[in-house]
Amino acid sequence: MYQKIVIVGRLGRDPEMRYMPDGTAVTQINVATARRWTDKSTGQPVQETTWFRVSVWGKQGDSTNKSLSKGRMVLIEGTLRPDPPTGG
Repeated sequence: MYQKIVIVGRLGRDPEMRYMPDGTAVTQINVATARRWTDKSTGQPVQETTWFRVSVWGKQGDSTNKSLSKGRMVLIEGTLRPDPPTGG
């Protein structure tokens, strides 16, 4: 099964790049998306922010680290892989 996701939002902080033991670059970015609507019962505007942690691998990870910074608007297309459950 293939899961595709498109995220449009802003970077919450500068990208963080590291290298895997085999030398592959991986850059982590945090992207905030916002949804706005008017509450029908109160008439008040409401905003909901959802955060995504995104990993960008290889040459794309390297260029992401060099070209993006906090606050930049991004469009990301990729596959969704949920975090593994934590113990407890």
